[in-house]
Amino acid sequence: MIHIKKHSNHDSYKDDSYAFNKSQPRKKNHKDYYMNSNLTNDHFRTVKAGTLNVCIIVLPGAKVDRNSTDNQSIVPNRVKRDIAAANKIWKQYEKNRLIQGVTFTITRSVVFLENISGIVSNAENFPIGGSSHLTMVQAMLKTGRKVCQNADVYVFYMNGNRFGPVNFDYSSTLAVTYNSFPLIIMTNASTDEYLLAHELGHFMFITNRFNETDDPEPFHELDGNHNRTPSNLMFPTPEFWPIVPEITSEQIHKALNSRVFYS
Repeated sequence: MIHIKKHSNHDSYKDDSYAFNKSQPRKKNHKDYYMNSNLTNDHFRTVKAGTLNVCIIVLPGAKVDRNSTDNQSIVPNRVKRDIAAANKIWKQYEKNRLIQGVTFTITRSVVFLENISGIVSNAENFPIGGSSHLTMVQAMLKTGRKVCQNADVYVFYMNGNRFGPVNFDYSSTLAVTYNSFPLIIMTNASTDEYLLAHELGHFMFITNRFNETDDPEPFHELDGNHNRTPSNLMFPTPEFWPIVPEITSEQIHKALNSRVFYS
């Protein structure tokens, strides 16, 4: 979840008690697991490369740099840019050789020209909390599964400059990654090309196969989802990012421990 308070962010939505994967283990120390395996158990080895299948759904009013004459299945320019940025940053190279990294592929992209029943097209009107919120999320997931049969995560681009109402501290939420659902929501205000890469980072951390969901260098004890370094991709706000945010090999290694890559 990206919050903005004159560009101050936060962005993993603490949703209902429904578990993304109720079979996931209790949180344990991955390093201890690995050491105890004596490096012989493949279950604890981390893959060097993984592919994440992304389903793109664009709702009416979302600003995605699309020509009105384009076919609805043509990937809009903003989406191409965002996915390209994610593919660029979530990889580690050494002398032009890939050391480790994640590749993001678009399984399908669909632009809806009319509102979908049960889903608000403007993210500012998204109900926050309660059964109406859960009903909306379930409707989005149902739509996503109809559009893409083999996606790992569904990304909705929506109209509106924030997600839900303005927060109590006068901040606004620009993008959301759910803790319990394979769902990311991008608003019209989430314009930085690396914001989707940030949200995808949350998704990969949240789905950690050892249930270690914190960033390797947590922002603070109450916000383990983010990184403490202002120039890092997973810092709570993009305000301090350089043109290309930084990312560490430890973060990529952690991303590669998403359950997605071991199913």
